Amino acid sequence: MSALDKLFADGSTIELGNRIGKGGEGEVFAVTSLPGFALKAYLPGVVASRETKIRAMVSANLHSKMASVAFPTKVVVDKGGTFVGFLMRLVPDHKEIHELQTPSSRLRHFPSADYRFLVRTAVNVAKAFGQVHVAGCVIGDINQRSILVSDSATVALIDTDSFQVTQGGQQFLCVVGVPDYTPPELQGQSLKTIVRTPNHDAFGLAVAIFQLLCMDRHPFAGRYKGSGDITIEQAIKEFRFAYSSRDTKMDPPPASVALRDLSPKTAENFERAFSPNGVVSRPTPDQWIDALTELETSLRPCTLNKAHHYSRFASECPWCRMEQAFGVPMFVVRDSTSIHIPKGLMNDTIGFSFNIGAIRAVLTSNPLPLQIAIAIPKPQRNYSTSNDVKNAQTSNGGWSLLANVGKIGLAASFIAMFALPKGIFGVIGMAISFFLITIGGSSKSTGIDIGQKYNIAAEKVRSRIQFLQSNAPVTQAFALKAEIEKKISEYEKLVEDFKDIEKDYNSVRQKEQLDAYLSAHTIRGAKSAKLSVGDVASLASYSFTTAYDAKTRDVQSAYGIGPVKAGRIAAWVKSVESRFQFRVQYTDADRNAIQVKKATIVSRQQGCADSLNKLVEDYRKHAKAVNDYSGGNDVQLQQYVEEVAQAEADLLFLKIAIPGIKPVPPHLTKASSYQPTPQPRYSPRNAPKTSTSTYQATAPSASGTPSCPICGSQMRYRTAKRGHRAGRPFWGCSRYPTCRGTRIV
Repeated sequence: MSALDKLFADGSTIELGNRIGKGGEGEVFAVTSLPGFALKAYLPGVVASRETKIRAMVSANLHSKMASVAFPTKVVVDKGGTFVGFLMRLVPDHKEIHELQTPSSRLRHFPSADYRFLVRTAVNVAKAFGQVHVAGCVIGDINQRSILVSDSATVALIDTDSFQVTQGGQQFLCVVGVPDYTPPELQGQSLKTIVRTPNHDAFGLAVAIFQLLCMDRHPFAGRYKGSGDITIEQAIKEFRFAYSSRDTKMDPPPASVALRDLSPKTAENFERAFSPNGVVSRPTPDQWIDALTELETSLRPCTLNKAHHYSRFASECPWCRMEQAFGVPMFVVRDSTSIHIPKGLMNDTIGFSFNIGAIRAVLTSNPLPLQIAIAIPKPQRNYSTSNDVKNAQTSNGGWSLLANVGKIGLAASFIAMFALPKGIFGVIGMAISFFLITIGGSSKSTGIDIGQKYNIAAEKVRSRIQFLQSNAPVTQAFALKAEIEKKISEYEKLVEDFKDIEKDYNSVRQKEQLDAYLSAHTIRGAKSAKLSVGDVASLASYSFTTAYDAKTRDVQSAYGIGPVKAGRIAAWVKSVESRFQFRVQYTDADRNAIQVKKATIVSRQQGCADSLNKLVEDYRKHAKAVNDYSGGNDVQLQQYVEEVAQAEADLLFLKIAIPGIKPVPPHLTKASSYQPTPQPRYSPRNAPKTSTSTYQATAPSASGTPSCPICGSQMRYRTAKRGHRAGRPFWGCSRYPTCRGTRIV
């Protein structure tokens, strides 16, 4: 512009370069005579109203207090001394924050950024706000275009001439603001006379952090459960935080990040910032730094996708959940060389090369048993007759004599009762004889008591063995084995996907180019669609940020978008698509797309490998525990065996037959389908010499009937009539002679 040819700053001439920006109040030009600086020249309609404030900001020397905030450094005038604008530091290699927080834009502008990068950026945003407040200023007009981010997650604030500043006893207000970042208490009010406070900024800071952490979702964009529609501005005014644990009558968009996916302090800060109590006190920048540091230190890599990082406080990876819902990657690793890969394990043909054979060898060399059978342990000593039984036997000898006397007396009394004149003596004698017989017969009760003791102890042994067998540590081992096999299949599928990347890409190349072209056009820049700032925020909260999103899904699923707006968006998408041209030759974009796909698969392959390494170590431990499990060292079982042994010794002394312990069938694991060989009853006198013997029931139960190894039909318990196994039992197919399947018993 010719009017800006001769400009001065502190009396020195400045030379302008190209225009690098334009806004509602003015234009920004590069200053060739001062590298690293730019000029903001106000438009004629506003220049006069800005002079006093800019001179005060320069006089306060704010630019020297914080390098991350582009405060005015010098006043710029024309050759007649008329105020034109101001100089400020350029912020090179930074992009507007919405390019980072929107997944589709992030893949283009911040391709290497993962969630750790986003959290670190959020920390730096909070630090920048804190520096402004320490300097005595209030930002006021918080928006996505005034916060810039670099590739190293550093943050800069621009458009500082709108900040609220106090200098020389005079207060210069911030008279503008974006409704999406304006706190509830200021919604709908004229900002020209309102003195802003750091607590007002705290609301906008919380919104900016929420959008950064939650993939560009606005905290107040959701589906209203009441009647009618509600705008984001109205939802803010009524404190209807869509993600709150409070009943705000709002549902968040589907498949969104939930507060439980973040750290406790971070979730608590959002609740405080967006609740009615926040009007008095919202989280300060320092409190956000503390909460975000907690979140940052809690981040861990996803086992399914190494490009994903999420908080250990979350029950699952939210990025896997969102990718599955929307089909759009949240994060990718564009360069596979940046992935941590152990030396020698990168393969151009299959991606991440992992020794699956070694994993299978571990499973083969550490098999899990088909059944759990615990042997009854031997008594720890030999038992002799107990003193109680001996004493009872000795005393029972005298009582037996009395019993015999009683029997003789009973016969004599019977005769006397009828033969003698006074039969009363016979009656008395009969009563005495009955008494002697009764007390003499008590010797038999001793054997009965010991038999009962034996049976009770034997049943306790059986019950304890059943408990030990059914509680063997085998379930988790089988679960680990199943998970290993699942991961192996997943890895092998990824290998096939890696091999087919270029072939598959070539088959859908035109569609890939069109999708990439549409993804490069953001709804935020769709002027022909005539969307408000609130419409754009609502669409973003439902993952509509590009022409590709609007083409592949119904934009009317976003709250507040009806047929009219949807029609304008569709027309815009159609106009964008009409300008697409297919490139036959491979371009850098094609090669980059293939590399992204390869790197994504490599990340998932490494996730499988990490999981398998951990699972295999756990499986080895559990398999060893299962195979070592015998229960022979169980104190309770041993005590019951000792009781059985004592009762057996007493029964032998009394010359009473020993019942024996009814055998306990083995506990079948989920890999077993039949009962093994029937075995005899147990007695400590024929106890096994080793702890590996198995004792089963003498007859097969219905639940233990095996299936035919040939046709799968139920089998029957039979006895061989001829051959070398003549007379021995075996399992035969119930469909014999059609099927001749057998199993050895």
